[in-house]
Formats: sequence, C-alpha cells, structure tokens
Amino acid sequence: MTENNKQDQQVDGAIEAIQTTAETESASSETKTPSDTSTQPLSSNTVFASVSLGISLIALATSGWLYYQSTQSTLQNEIAMLVASQSNLENTISTNTVNKAQLNQLIEQVSQSEQSIQKQTEQFSATQRQQDDKLTSFESKLNQINNTTKEDWKLAEAEYLIRLANQRLLLESDNNGAVTLLSNADDILNELEDPIVFATRKALAKDIQALKSLSQFDLEGAYLKLNALYDNVKTLPQREPSKEWQANAAENSATDNSAIDTATGKIASALSSFWQSIRSLVVINYHHKPITALLPPAQYQQLVTGIQLQLDIAQVALIKGEPVIYQQALSRVANATTEHFDTQSNNVVSFLANLTALQELNPSPDLPLPRDSLITMKALMKAWNQRGNNDSSAENTQSQTGVEVPHHNAN
Repeated sequence: MTENNKQDQQVDGAIEAIQTTAETESASSETKTPSDTSTQPLSSNTVFASVSLGISLIALATSGWLYYQSTQSTLQNEIAMLVASQSNLENTISTNTVNKAQLNQLIEQVSQSEQSIQKQTEQFSATQRQQDDKLTSFESKLNQINNTTKEDWKLAEAEYLIRLANQRLLLESDNNGAVTLLSNADDILNELEDPIVFATRKALAKDIQALKSLSQFDLEGAYLKLNALYDNVKTLPQREPSKEWQANAAENSATDNSAIDTATGKIASALSSFWQSIRSLVVINYHHKPITALLPPAQYQQLVTGIQLQLDIAQVALIKGEPVIYQQALSRVANATTEHFDTQSNNVVSFLANLTALQELNPSPDLPLPRDSLITMKALMKAWNQRGNNDSSAENTQSQTGVEVPHHNAN
C-alpha cells in the first residue's frame, strides 16, 4: 500500500506542475501588450485550452496507467502472500498432525506403563500376602513347637507310624510290616493313658485284625519257585511214540529185508505183511492226545528257550503285581509242557504240580488299608491341639489377671 501512495503523490505532483506551467503561461500572456492581445485573442485562448486539455488528458492517462500498474503489482503481491500463508498454514497443520500422533502414541505408552505398574503392584501385593500368611503359619508352628510337650511328640510319632504302614501296604503290599507298625502306634497311644485316644485305638485294633486275617503271601518264596522251574525245564523228557508202534515198525523192516525162498513162504510173508499193515493203521492212544515225533535239536532248544522266557515274564509280573500277565505266562508254560513233554514222567508231573500251585497265587492281593486309623488319628491330633490352645489361653488369662485357673493335665 505504500507504493500506491507514492504513485498517487507522483501523479498529484505532475498535475500540480502542469497547472503551475499553465498559470505561468497565462500570467505571461497577461503581461503582453494590448496590441498583441487584441490581434490574436482567439487563437491564444484556443491554443491554451487545447494544450491544457491535452496535458490534462495525458496526466489522467498517466495516472490511470500508473494506478493500474500499482493495482496489478499489489494483487500479485497479495496472491503471493496468500500462497505463502497457505503453505505455512499447511506446514503448521501437518506439524500439528505429527505432534498429535506422537502425543497419542505417548499417551498409549503411558497407559501401558500404568497397566504394567498396576499388575506389578497387584503381584507384589499378592506376594506380600503370601509372605504374611507364611510368616503367620511359621509363627504359629513356632509357638506350637515352643509349647510342645512329650505327649505331643508321642502323638506325632504315632501318626507317622500309621502313615508309614499305609505306604508300606500301597507300595510293597507288606501286610506283616504294616501290622507291626500299627501295633507300635497302638502301644504309643496306650502310654498316654488319656480317654481322648479311645476312638483311635479302636480303629487301630480293627485294621490290625483285618490285616492279620489275610493269608500270608511269600513273594520271595514264589519268585524262587519260579526260578527252580526255570532250571528244571531242560531236564523234562519229551513225549515219544508208543512202544508197540515202534516194535511193529521194527518187525516190518525186518520182514522186508529177509529173503523168502519158497512159494509157501512168500504167500505167508505176504499175508503177514498185509496183516501188519492193517494193524499199523490202528494205534490206540490212551491219553486221547495226538502222538508227535521227537523234535529236532534246534526246535527242542527253541521250545526250552520259549518256556524259560515265559517263566521270566511271570517273575517280573510277580514282582510288579500284575496278575493278568502272571497268569497268562504260566498258562503258556503249562500248555507247552503238556503238549511236548511226557506227562507220565515223574519230573513232568512234579513240574506241573508246582506250576499249578504257583498259578493259584495272586501277585496283587487286595489288602485293607488303615484308612479308618489315619482318619481318627487326624481327628485326635486336631482335638489335642485345640485342647492345648485352650490350656495356653487359660494360662495367659491367669498370668494377666492373677486369678488361678485350673490346669488340665494331658495325662
């Protein structure tokens, strides 16, 4: 806008200069002699008016042209300024957008950090609560240990013996050991001489009687018997064909090899051979079982090895307490023995008798567990501790108030 003002001032100065020149010329014309004015009055005024009009038109045209130029220049400058302002505004908007995205990301990070801190705080609180609970439990146990008497240790020992008897039955199926442990626990409770142990001793007596009523199962003896059968397999005799069939076969071979000279002898030998052939077709089997020939050495060795392998399986099943596998293995041994060995032999008869006795054993007998004793023992420990706590509170009350409170004797 300052350039427009300058251009207007220049135009005004040019107009003033033209007016000053016109006034000077009019003044000079007025100072002329009257003879000149009278001679050329019309032409001077006309020329002056024409010149003034031309100068005015030129001044107007010049001022208009200058105004137009100043207007165009100002418009272009304003447009350029607007474009620059718009560019700056767009840059500012883009910068604000980036800043806003960064701010949102920062807010999200702060929110995640707050959540993480909250979780850590909750975990710390939970850990602190657990530690407080453990500390409280430890303090209570410490107080119990400080207040533990000889009778408390006896009760703890009895409970341990009952638990040990339960584990002995579950893991080793040792009912004799379990009976011994339960009897020791009963003796410890008997030493307390307190009526509160009556229910526990009653449950112990019941479980001891149930275990004693079971038949004794000698695991070691059964294992050794299977081992003896394993060694006797090699001494079992194989089943042979009947002696009559062997004699007939020998007579037939001798008759075929002999030379018959006479025609009567030939006829008799033919009839005898025919009769022996007919007799050989019929063999009486008093055992109602097929007669098989002796096995070759290789197959016999395979038979003995297979029977011994089944006895090994039976030993493993006996130790692990698998009755199904145990019975299956012994059944295979019995079938193979009766099929391939001579059942009339004393060795085979003794082998099958021992095998039958072992088949009657149950590697995993159902043993009664001392659950009633364990349950009643837990109830006894709970009642004993409650009574001890009551006695402790009574002693504390007596020490604080000075009033004598009767003390309960555990014995």
